[in-house]
Amino acid sequence: MNIIRHVVGGVLSVSPKCIQTRFKEEAELWYWRRVLKASNGEFYNGHFKSRFTDLFSLDESHFTNKRILDIGCGPLGSLEWATGAAERVGVDPLADRYVELNGGRQSMKYVRSGSESLPFEDACFEVVSIFNALDHVEDVASSVAEIQRVLTPGGDLLLIVEIDHSATVTEPHSLREEILADFDQCDVIYQVIYAIRADHNVYGSIKEANPRKQVGDPAILCARLVKRLTDTVSGS
Repeated sequence: MNIIRHVVGGVLSVSPKCIQTRFKEEAELWYWRRVLKASNGEFYNGHFKSRFTDLFSLDESHFTNKRILDIGCGPLGSLEWATGAAERVGVDPLADRYVELNGGRQSMKYVRSGSESLPFEDACFEVVSIFNALDHVEDVASSVAEIQRVLTPGGDLLLIVEIDHSATVTEPHSLREEILADFDQCDVIYQVIYAIRADHNVYGSIKEANPRKQVGDPAILCARLVKRLTDTVSGS
C-alpha cells in the first residue's frame, strides 16, 4: 500500500495543478463517504463544541450573538453546537457536495468557495476558524490574507494545523510554527504544540496532548489569535 501511495504521489507531483486539485477533492470525498458508511449513514458532530471552547479556554457564551466562519468545514456540521451565534457559515470548495452527503439537515449555512478568495465583505465575522485545513489550501499566503480581511477588529481567529510534516498532494504545504507571524494583523493570545501520533490523527493527538519532543518534529499547532483594533503594521 505504501508503494502504491508513493507511486501515485510521484505521478501527481508532476501533474498539472488542476489534476492535483481534482485528486485532492476526490480523496476528501472518499474519506467522508467512508466516515458516513462507518457511522451507518449518520454524521456525528457532538465533539466540535469542545474544539472551539475547551481547547482554547473559551466558554460557549463567548460565541453568543457572533458571526462565525469555519473554513474547510467538512460535512459533519462543525458549527451546529453554536446555537446562540448570530450566523454560522461553513466554507469549503466541496460545500455543495457536502450538503448532498449530509442531506441538508443541518442549521449552519454551507458556502462553496476556496479560502483564497472568500465571497464575503471585509470585517464581517467575529470568529474565524480553520481547523486541519491551512496546509490543504491551494495558496497559503492568499488564504492568510483573506482570513484577516473578513475578520472583524477584535475578532478571534482559531487555528489548528499540522506543522513540520512532509508535503503530500493532499497536504501540499509543510508549514512551521512561524506561520503565526504571517497573520500580521493579529496578536497571538494562546498557542500550544502537541506531538502527532504515528497515524497522523490530528484530533486524537490533541486529545492525548503529548508534548512535542523537539523542534522540527511533526506536530500539531493550536493557536488563538485576535485581530488588532488598530493595525500597527500598516500604521493605520
